[in-house]
Amino acid sequence: MKEFFENFKYVNRDMPRSTKIIYGGIAGLLAVSMMGRLIKTPTILIMIGILMISIILHELGHGVTAYLNGDSTAKVMGRLTLNPIKHIDPLGMLLPIGLILMGSSFVIGWAKPVPVNYRNLKSGEFSVFMVSIAGVLVNFTLAFLGATIIKFFPEIYVSSDIIHMAIGYLIRINLVLGIFNLLPIPPLDGSKILWSLGGDGVKNMVESSERYGFFIIIALSYLGILWKIIDPVYGFLVKILNMYIR
Repeated sequence: MKEFFENFKYVNRDMPRSTKIIYGGIAGLLAVSMMGRLIKTPTILIMIGILMISIILHELGHGVTAYLNGDSTAKVMGRLTLNPIKHIDPLGMLLPIGLILMGSSFVIGWAKPVPVNYRNLKSGEFSVFMVSIAGVLVNFTLAFLGATIIKFFPEIYVSSDIIHMAIGYLIRINLVLGIFNLLPIPPLDGSKILWSLGGDGVKNMVESSERYGFFIIIALSYLGILWKIIDPVYGFLVKILNMYIR
């Protein structure tokens, strides 16, 4: 555990001291709040674990695809690894924990984006498209994997309450992550997909909205619009998976 925190400190060594203090305080409050909840409902820990693993694999999807398309930036920077310390973003880790503890129906988080130098990609806009959609495909694949376990290995699915819940969370979390990241709002993957497919006008629109993207996402979430966009698509995909399982 000591080595974990030492490595975490090293990876985030460039973070301003004031930011570290704020994050540390939030983490402490969440830790105190979480202990009681974990004793009563250990499923919270399962949900957080699956969320973070799914997010990390999402980012790895981008990095590996970029590497296969000619950009070795992520590999050179040591980001093509399953080591969570290399990928953890403090706010992206604390936010979902806080949302789960508050009982929010919409939980989202993120890892540090895998660095990609798009100028190194060998197939231009097609490579940009492939790199951008890779993370979403990883999430949908994980959801499909969960459904496949239910279909072909039902004895595993019902073997214990924890496994039953874990597979359910694996499907739900990855469906939501995949749909969320397809939204054409910077810095989400959907905006880069739109950029790669659009003409000059679309590219200019995406680039000019990059500075406002995060605030747009926060506003849509606060107003309850974000989930209204995601929910119908989520319901449709759940129906497809249910048809596959049956």
